[in-house]
Amino acid sequence: MSLTTDGEPPGPVRFHLQCDRWGCQARAVFDMVIAEPPPDIEADLFGHILHSATVASPHIGELGWIYVQQEGYWCPTCAAPGRRPRPRGVTSS
Repeated sequence: MSLTTDGEPPGPVRFHLQCDRWGCQARAVFDMVIAEPPPDIEADLFGHILHSATVASPHIGELGWIYVQQEGYWCPTCAAPGRRPRPRGVTSS
């Protein structure tokens, strides 16, 4: 998965996206101020780790990026209709 961050909430966080579709080199960088601190790491490890991405996910979608299960983040070009992977077990006729 090619979403990384610089910075810790609460405060400014810089997000770096890289398209995970094979052969694509698209990248995006944006900044957000995340007001809420993450959950306590001892009480909720995954919530702590995923806090910034969860808060930013609506904005990532507005930018045209999608998360494809088992593939990662795809840029707007790769996420265009007709370029998305078929569900597993489906074959073309």
